[in-house]
Amino acid sequence: MLMAACRQAVCDKMALAETIVVCLGVYFGAGIVVAILFLGFGVSHIDHAAKGASPFFRPMVFLGCVALWPYIILRFLSLKRINQPDDNPTDGSTP
Repeated sequence: MLMAACRQAVCDKMALAETIVVCLGVYFGAGIVVAILFLGFGVSHIDHAAKGASPFFRPMVFLGCVALWPYIILRFLSLKRINQPDDNPTDGSTP
């Protein structure tokens, strides 16, 4: 009886571990898809400075995009742009 309880506890822990691994796989799988789409098509729409970035820029930020894909989707959906040239500078200079 004690062996059966131990086996059940081990099975429960293995099921939990498998669930965690599957969830992480789904999370990072979705992150890879979002990162490829974002770095291929969307980064220049959000960040103006990314248009003239070096060829090494996209591979360098790929893993960050994979890990932070929910934030990237929210940022892309809000369409808030950063690093844009200022149309109305406040310092008195002309653009």
